[in-house]
Amino acid sequence: MQTNSYQHISDQELLDRFRQDGNNQWLGIVLQRYTLLLLGVCMKYLKNEEAAKDAVQQVFLKSIAELQKYEVAYVKSWLYTIARNY
Repeated sequence: MQTNSYQHISDQELLDRFRQDGNNQWLGIVLQRYTLLLLGVCMKYLKNEEAAKDAVQQVFLKSIAELQKYEVAYVKSWLYTIARNY
C-alpha cells in the first residue's frame, strides 16, 4: 500500500476505515504520518536516539490499544500527548 496515494484522506477517515474493517494498514498510514513528530518529542525528553525510537514504538503500541477503546478526535495532539507522557 503506497501511503502517497492516501495523502488526501484525513486522519479521521482513516481511523473510521480502521474501525470498520479492522485493517491495520489504515492505522499504519496514520501512525506513519506522525513518526517524525513523535521521534522529535521523544528525543527532546530522552536525549538518546535509540531510546527515542523504542519510545516511539511503545507509543504506537499504546495508541493501537487505546484506539480500539476510545474515539479520538485530534490524532496529532493525542499522539503528542502520549509521547510526552511516556
